[in-house]
Amino acid sequence: MKNILFTFLAFICFQGFSQEKLTVFQAIEKALKNNFDIQLIERNYEVSKLQNSWGQAGMLPTFSINVANTATLQDNTNNPATFFPGVVFSDNLQPSLNMNWTVFNGFGIRINKQKFDQLEAQTKGNAIVIIENTIYDVILAYYTAVVQERKLSVLAELLKYSKSKLNYNQVKSNMGVGTSFDYLEFENQVYNDSSNYLLQELAYYNAQRNLNLILSEAPDVRYEFTDSLEFNSQETTYQELLNKMVSNNQNLKNQYINYELQALNLKAKRSAYYPVVSLSLGSTPAVGYFRLFGDEGFSSSTNSLTYNGSINLKYDIFQGWNRKRNTEIAAIQVDIAEIEITQLKNNLEHQLSGFFDLYQTRTKVEKMALLQVGNAKKLWRLGKDKYDLGLINIFNLNDIKLAYEQAILSYYDRLFELLESHYNLMRISGDISQEFNIPANID
Repeated sequence: MKNILFTFLAFICFQGFSQEKLTVFQAIEKALKNNFDIQLIERNYEVSKLQNSWGQAGMLPTFSINVANTATLQDNTNNPATFFPGVVFSDNLQPSLNMNWTVFNGFGIRINKQKFDQLEAQTKGNAIVIIENTIYDVILAYYTAVVQERKLSVLAELLKYSKSKLNYNQVKSNMGVGTSFDYLEFENQVYNDSSNYLLQELAYYNAQRNLNLILSEAPDVRYEFTDSLEFNSQETTYQELLNKMVSNNQNLKNQYINYELQALNLKAKRSAYYPVVSLSLGSTPAVGYFRLFGDEGFSSSTNSLTYNGSINLKYDIFQGWNRKRNTEIAAIQVDIAEIEITQLKNNLEHQLSGFFDLYQTRTKVEKMALLQVGNAKKLWRLGKDKYDLGLINIFNLNDIKLAYEQAILSYYDRLFELLESHYNLMRISGDISQEFNIPANID
């Protein structure tokens, strides 16, 4: 049983896989290429660009071709008033070409084009937000996997030590120079460290699966993460971040676009007070044939060409005060959009303030955690040496080992929290969009 246990522990500590190396920027590239949300918003953006045209706005005339072919058979044998007594057959072909053009509709055409411009900008803004969020999610998912991998290596190191001491005490016990007390205690440590390792291994695999979900990869794909947890953070002030947020935050930009759309909607409602002028032109050639049956029957062909044109002016004198109501509603919607801008800006300022204070605090906590790790490493190294010399007992060693384990695992958590705060500030201030040049790359 013990041999099986040792073989299993050796396997989980030293197993290796052929894995693709992956940096955080490569992960971002994969996500931008494969992520389903990004694919959907890209297609929506293509639709908005195709829709944004003067033809869609109604500026260009429309042309239509109609072709009519009419055949009749008329019996005039009992009709004394006709010039063609008898049976008459006629066949007429009448193609027509018509043009309809709205010359003026209260500036509605220009307003429609401006609305299409804003709708395209809004769709692009939504795409930028989704791409920003995807990049943010990839970065955090990547470094979450890195943290879990680092923790796994720490637990593997501790398990390896416990296992080596268990083997050493077994040899001493077999030689009759050791005690069963230390042997049993190290055996318990192996069991405990093995359990911790297995649970941490599961956390590591779950972190990889979460990353694979964002990358739209299969759940069982494995990567070798090559980037460390270090990142460059430039010193900045709250005011500098606030200025960046007001200028670059995409959610705030999108809200301004929504305000412009509501303002254009108000103009569109006011345009209903203007008349509508339309122009229609047409040309109708006709080719015909008729035949009179009877003793004095004959046949002939006919040709004609007709042109027509008309200018139509339409003005609604009264619509049950609908225009007035629609205009007032549109004006209220403009006010609502303005209030939403103020509300969003206020919420973002509070979020930025919280993120900034949290980042400052986590910076200090991470530094103290790093110092604690340094001390824990020294104590762990000294504790192993003193135990080997017989200066401390196994309980003292286990206390030092537990303190070392908790210190280094806690440090990885504090380092990740600092990294998370750093990217929270980048996202809310618009730096992620600026760093990856998202607006230009969309087009």
